[in-house]
Amino acid sequence: PAQPLLDEYCQERLGRLSSGVRIFRFEEVVAANACGQVLLVLDSMVLDVTSWLPEHPGGSRIIPAQSLNCDCARFFEMYHASRESFLYLSSFYLGELHPEDRPRVPPGGGKGAEPPSPDFLQQLREYTDPFRLKLGGEVSTPGKTVRNL
Repeated sequence: PAQPLLDEYCQERLGRLSSGVRIFRFEEVVAANACGQVLLVLDSMVLDVTSWLPEHPGGSRIIPAQSLNCDCARFFEMYHASRESFLYLSSFYLGELHPEDRPRVPPGGGKGAEPPSPDFLQQLREYTDPFRLKLGGEVSTPGKTVRNL
């Protein structure tokens, strides 16, 4: 009936592809979140945690309250001291943020917030490298380039 058609239409409008990962514009992430999805930007990765929120050990409200429409890397580092949570990232991975949009993504916690540590970012990138799209752009932390995508 009508619901499957609506679901299909919404997925198309939100830019989701059933055939694999892709590049996202930041506006797409913001629009999807405004439509009720929970897409996160974590070090330029776009993650869909919408259906997982009810299972989140920290509760279903903290992620949408703190981590939408920003780079949530600092929050991820603060709340996940063990790197065990890295094991699940590939399950939520939709793709990468467009390189031109990366500078426009505000840091989690707002301007002046402490950025994620270089050690955390290095560990995250080493773990996620096998499944991340390679875009040819550079990913930088304050003061240095860490690796190419």
